[in-house]
Amino acid sequence: MDGYVNRQANVEARLKMKERYEMITVFTPTYNRAHTLQRLYESLKSQTYKNFEWLVVDDGSMDSTADLIEAFQRENVVDIRYFYVTNGGKHRAINFGVQRARGELFFIVDSDDYLPSNGLETIWKYWSSLEDKESYAGVVFRKCDIGTGKVIGPELDEKEFDSNCIDFANKYGSLDKAEVFLTNVLKNYRFPEIEGEKFVPEGFMWDIISSDHKMRFVDQVVYFCEYMEDGYTKNFKKNFMSNPKGFRVAYKYIFTNKQYKLSRRLKAFIRIIQSYYYSWRKAVLGRK
Repeated sequence: MDGYVNRQANVEARLKMKERYEMITVFTPTYNRAHTLQRLYESLKSQTYKNFEWLVVDDGSMDSTADLIEAFQRENVVDIRYFYVTNGGKHRAINFGVQRARGELFFIVDSDDYLPSNGLETIWKYWSSLEDKESYAGVVFRKCDIGTGKVIGPELDEKEFDSNCIDFANKYGSLDKAEVFLTNVLKNYRFPEIEGEKFVPEGFMWDIISSDHKMRFVDQVVYFCEYMEDGYTKNFKKNFMSNPKGFRVAYKYIFTNKQYKLSRRLKAFIRIIQSYYYSWRKAVLGRK
């Protein structure tokens, strides 16, 4: 009898390990987005692939986000883990979340966006089909703009191919994409956390990671995005002026890396000069 119990325990332990190994962490950093989280939550409830967790890091919200997430948790439909942290910016929230993720894959889904019902199933389908997974950092998919109903960016030459984010941008432009990373890879790449600033561009970190590891690019939409009036995309200049050192880190990487097109490197050089001006303005004049 004891032998049977031990065998059953071993089987259950292996199943739990397998479930974790095949889990996707859907990571959402949020700040005062209680009015948009319901839509994302509904899309997660409708996912055809069920082995995922929703890891929410609340970056110091002052609205009803905490109460809303608690209500979602009471429904017990989605595996939700919620953390409240002092407001420090999305990049700090990502650093925090990566260290606590339980999934094999880490998928950042912003609080004002949502997924099609087959989004996670599509992600897992392409990831699980890869051979030699150890050589990949993850898989990259397409986004669709909710406002226009169109896929962001031009048509790709191939439906599925290996590349890196820099070469992709050199060919197709700097598009907004849906990157899904291997969690263990992300744990080796932390965003710089600069005192007095709350923003560092994400893209340059994805460029660094995909230069060290291959990425599989898939011409299929798994993500619907909306560009809010108070979002990062529409407030570039304000973010730049408030966080010049963070932007400088990214632009210095671009300027010194010959893998980028010359035109982009020259633009980065101009941005570096601007960042020093904004740093001076912030330090001397106290303006952001």
